[in-house]
Amino acid sequence: MVDSRRGPSDRGFWTMLEPSERELVRRAGAARRFDPGESLCRQGDSSQHVYVLLGGSLEVVSDVSTGYESVLAVRGPGDIVGEFAAVDGRPRSATMRALERVEAIVVPADRFAALCQSRPGLAWALLLVVVDRLREISQQRAEHGGRPVEQRLAALLIELAGRYGVSAGESVTIAIPITQKSMAGLISASRESVVRVLAELRRQRLIATARRRVTILRLDALERLAS
Repeated sequence: MVDSRRGPSDRGFWTMLEPSERELVRRAGAARRFDPGESLCRQGDSSQHVYVLLGGSLEVVSDVSTGYESVLAVRGPGDIVGEFAAVDGRPRSATMRALERVEAIVVPADRFAALCQSRPGLAWALLLVVVDRLREISQQRAEHGGRPVEQRLAALLIELAGRYGVSAGESVTIAIPITQKSMAGLISASRESVVRVLAELRRQRLIATARRRVTILRLDALERLAS
């Protein structure tokens, strides 16, 4: 029987599964590692695999007609990506590129679909992920309509901290690498605007930054800015 109380967690799809379900996914697929900058799949590919991330992070990007590369999402440990391949079998709609060393279970789409059909718990977890992402897209569209870059960036940092944050005292470090270019793409802003806002947030001591890392020093103040 499907447990209707299951819901999206900060760690995503993998955490929602029961131990027996995780074991089935492991047996259906193969463990793979991807180096930083390596593509798990490319936009337009006809590859038919689903990826469950166990370690590392990646960005989902889409090429548009102007030649510009748009960042659609960043995913980390516990997330599932490429799940549409198990549903409609159509060519990839985006490129998935490793931001750091990625460890993943790679499952052929037909095997994953068969697991979902035989295991309601797996299907329910996947449904919750898809619904959560649809809500995420709807919220982003609403927020990007006229909100200042400062508010959009603050909201993004809070969201990433909620999903991938590691707390140390009052600070929270976003435990996946995130570039200025990625942040700009995720909030539909220019990289120059993101650089300017990050500098101001550092000046106010709301955040601290290192190479591709962001630590939120005052979450309450950042939440006020986002609202």
